[in-house]
Amino acid sequence: MRTKNELYQEAMRTVAARRQMARARAEDARAEAEAAIPALRHAEEEVRVRGIRCALAGAAGKDRTEAAAALADAKQKLTALLAQGGRPADALEPRFVCPKCQDTGSVNGRTCECVHKVMQQLRREEIEALSSLSIASFDTMELRYYPNRADEKVGGAIRPYMADMLADLRSYAEEFDHHSESLMLFGNAGLGKTHAALAIAGIVLQKDFDVIYVSSPDFFGKLENARFDSSEDAETLLRTASAADLLILDDLGTEFVTPYFITTFYSLLNNRLGAGLPTIVTTNIADGSLLEKRYTEKISSRLSSFVPCLFAGEDIRGLKAAE
Repeated sequence: MRTKNELYQEAMRTVAARRQMARARAEDARAEAEAAIPALRHAEEEVRVRGIRCALAGAAGKDRTEAAAALADAKQKLTALLAQGGRPADALEPRFVCPKCQDTGSVNGRTCECVHKVMQQLRREEIEALSSLSIASFDTMELRYYPNRADEKVGGAIRPYMADMLADLRSYAEEFDHHSESLMLFGNAGLGKTHAALAIAGIVLQKDFDVIYVSSPDFFGKLENARFDSSEDAETLLRTASAADLLILDDLGTEFVTPYFITTFYSLLNNRLGAGLPTIVTTNIADGSLLEKRYTEKISSRLSSFVPCLFAGEDIRGLKAAE
């Protein structure tokens, strides 16, 4: 799990590599064109010289009319030579991936949107390595797997209840911002809680927010190990999770509870709630008293502020396996 700054630095390296590649390809194209069109190099030099003279005239406050006309004529001759060789007018120019910043990563002193897109893709790849994000979407959540029978917990038939629930979660993702509420997706195993959380992650990532997805036992286990491993930094891991625009903590309730875990989990929740940052938790624990017994009253109190989203039905994994 990389910090936002680490993602930024990697994205800038990616964009810089794109620029270097574009310039290298342009040089190869120029060498090929000059070999095929002997007069091309002289025409390019003429454009360069005329361009310098035009710029100097402007800098000196002189009339640039004659110099500008000479430059335009030189460019026209260069274009004609390229056309004779079956090449477009911009054949010698680098073809940058991002025309706005020309793969520099900056436009008018501000980070270009292409850098944010690379950061988004890097984070997506990171989440995909830990989950099934690549196949998780609301469109792939089939309502037919939820039974149409009544359930007193949801106050009616399960299928229409889940249809409304998933529609609300999709709207949550599409309207997500820093003021969005925290959610607790709870219910028995195999009902689509993780799938729905990842579907939210996919949409929120596309909105250019930083999303971090972690499995609760893996994340807190890594934090525990980092205390005794000099190659890991527990404080950085915790700070990164605390600062994400959206944190998804999957499978809460399956981690090994230790005094360190309790302290760390409380700190994570407290930091995010204090900063007003949304968190999504998925868990099989549906009883609030069990949450309090497992995690202490302080943690249970903070989790109680999350909007509860009950998932009902039968184990979908089992139903799919039986088909």
